[in-house]
Amino acid sequence: MSSAPGAPDPERDVAEVVRDAVVAAPGVVSLHAGPFGEVGTYLPGRRVAGVRISEDEVEVHVVAALGQPVAVTSAAVMTALADLPAWTGLADRPAHVVVEDVADPAEAAQAALPAGPSS
Repeated sequence: MSSAPGAPDPERDVAEVVRDAVVAAPGVVSLHAGPFGEVGTYLPGRRVAGVRISEDEVEVHVVAALGQPVAVTSAAVMTALADLPAWTGLADRPAHVVVEDVADPAEAAQAALPAGPSS
């Protein structure tokens, strides 16, 4: 069952909504958990890597696409965050985008594919 647009989704946490919006932004290859894996939001039974939400701010850590200007990617992420539904309660919080790495999107997609059967 899906919710109406703009309505809270009982199946997803706010951090997951942020994650989905950020990874859909042009120039974002993936989220990044930081150099020591410290950036994330812990939820019951799962973790949203690369998204940190506090009472005061929102912080996202991304891997930007090779060949795309970092400023353009950062602006796209900021736009995605500004367009989050009002029910998230994040509209009045400052947002910070940290570009942790740069990667070729084609290589990243290839690396994400499961390994085939060995012969």
